[in-house]
Amino acid sequence: MSRLFDALKESGNLRQGTERKVGDEVWNALGITPAGSPQALSDPDISIENGSTELADELMVAPDETLFEVVDTEPGGPAGTAIKVALDPKARLIPHAVDPAAAESYRKLRTKIIQQQAEKPFRSLLVTSAGPEEGKTVTVLNLGLSFAALPSRVLVIDGDLRRGTLGEWLGVNSQRPGLSNLIDGSAQLNDVILKSDDIQMDLIVRGTSKISDLASSELGAHLAALRDEYDLILVDSPPVNLLADVQLLAESCDAVLMVARAFSTTRASLESALRELTRFHTIGMVLNAGTARHYGYSSDYY
Repeated sequence: MSRLFDALKESGNLRQGTERKVGDEVWNALGITPAGSPQALSDPDISIENGSTELADELMVAPDETLFEVVDTEPGGPAGTAIKVALDPKARLIPHAVDPAAAESYRKLRTKIIQQQAEKPFRSLLVTSAGPEEGKTVTVLNLGLSFAALPSRVLVIDGDLRRGTLGEWLGVNSQRPGLSNLIDGSAQLNDVILKSDDIQMDLIVRGTSKISDLASSELGAHLAALRDEYDLILVDSPPVNLLADVQLLAESCDAVLMVARAFSTTRASLESALRELTRFHTIGMVLNAGTARHYGYSSDYY
């Protein structure tokens, strides 16, 4: 049994009176085998990855006050707005991971995703979880940084239009136009795509418009246009079990990646989220915020 099961079961044992274990039927329903098993090593449909890092504490990064200008990218790419990005060195973001095992875990996850793309091509990937504070944003950012190191044209989008914090992690002014402005027509792509020499991936923050209903928006058309410009689009999503927006975001993306948090995600909430995502192409799950284990001379994270 994989460390993913062990971690969530241990979570259950620590909380008496509450069922916290994830049953095998959850993975069977998805057709997924735990990583590390003989089948997982050969089955290209398996994409559970046992490697993510703990969420950082709340970041206190000052918003960027730099004057913005529109810049042109290399031929074939979209234009965008130049900004300065401030990666907090205390945050668990590549390249500031304290333990090299953390960065290696994201490289392994990157490899799994590339294998999935080779089996069934996709360019837009929604990253979501059952509930809040389970590690979606740190997973999205570290995956984006990892893919951008290939090199690869990567775009990271804050799809949580109500409480998204992706921009805050990078020290970007929260009043910048973003996805919500693109959807309601108050901004164009050149206005919302943010580019920086500090990181090798492009960004779209959540924006400033109040969108009440994504169902009537042109979200799908915008993402379709962006697919032609990027090798991978990562969309940070609200929690599945809290907002209907996730269904509409998943509808507009090619694939879905789930994130669960060790010692926090419950069996009931995870099963409910997976049922909500049944009709979408879910490629697997990341277990976030696991504890370190030592094996001889090396250490490894869940």
